[in-house]
Amino acid sequence: MKKIKGLHYFIIAIIIIYCINFIMGIFWTISPPDFLNFGEKHYEQFILGYYTQFVGSIFSFITFIGLFFLKQSLYLIIKKGFFNDKSSIKLTIAGRLILISGLLSLIWDFVLLIYSNGEIVFISIILSDVLQILIGFGLLIIVDFITNGNVLQQENNLTI
Repeated sequence: MKKIKGLHYFIIAIIIIYCINFIMGIFWTISPPDFLNFGEKHYEQFILGYYTQFVGSIFSFITFIGLFFLKQSLYLIIKKGFFNDKSSIKLTIAGRLILISGLLSLIWDFVLLIYSNGEIVFISIILSDVLQILIGFGLLIIVDFITNGNVLQQENNLTI
């Protein structure tokens, strides 16, 4: 249970970092510093122009919501034990959101890779998207273990 508590606090720290990142992103969008104040010609190079920068923020927001559900699931595991229905529901939602965010990010980064004529920068980003997809699948696999363990625990309680 100590590892679950440690993971719970780690997820809380990541959520705080995401919040700080969102606040800084909003602040820099409303009032950009001089080094981020680009002209109109600069944005003509991007797929969606000025709005290209917001696509990644949408994917980050989906991941943030997934992390919030993961935090709630870990809290329920700490309070009610590992095998309970509520934590598996929250963990399923978290896994699906993180998986969806990873898939959408992967598609978007492939589009950017093709648009940029294969710049090497996007290859490392694509690998992080694949890692996010694997984490989403991993969470969904853990949900299957929790669900099967819950059924076994209920059958064991009935035989006693």
